[in-house]
Amino acid sequence: MRRVDAVETRLIEVDKVDLRKIDRARFEQSNLDRRVKSAVLIDPGGAQAYDAESLKEIAIPMAFINLGSPGTIPAAVIASGLAALAPHASYATVAGADHFSFLPECKEGGAELLKSFGEIDPICDDGEGRSRADIHSELIDLVREALQLTLKEPS
Repeated sequence: MRRVDAVETRLIEVDKVDLRKIDRARFEQSNLDRRVKSAVLIDPGGAQAYDAESLKEIAIPMAFINLGSPGTIPAAVIASGLAALAPHASYATVAGADHFSFLPECKEGGAELLKSFGEIDPICDDGEGRSRADIHSELIDLVREALQLTLKEPS
């Protein structure tokens, strides 16, 4: 696979990943860290790959957030099923957003520059007419609310 570095316009070689060669035991090992008391997951990748039984064992509060409205969220990141399985989970969506809405706001001409390098994903488009700043504001509120609710000090 070749990719062009947009800043220096030099080619960068990237090897392909062969999932058959990954150390399965290391990949599937527990990475539990008891210091983590809560988690917010936005468009978690590979949503269908998570093991249902392991999700049911998660003991911390988890807030799942999808960018988009039901029916527009890519299957690879849709988290409603994950939230239904995790015992202390909540689920929310950000309407008018898409998977790339978490990225910073694009500079003027950014979309055209990306297209000139062959980028086909709508990285600078948020759909439904909402500004990325507005989407970020709603997303920040959802994350703040989840963390305030789950990390509040015991009274």
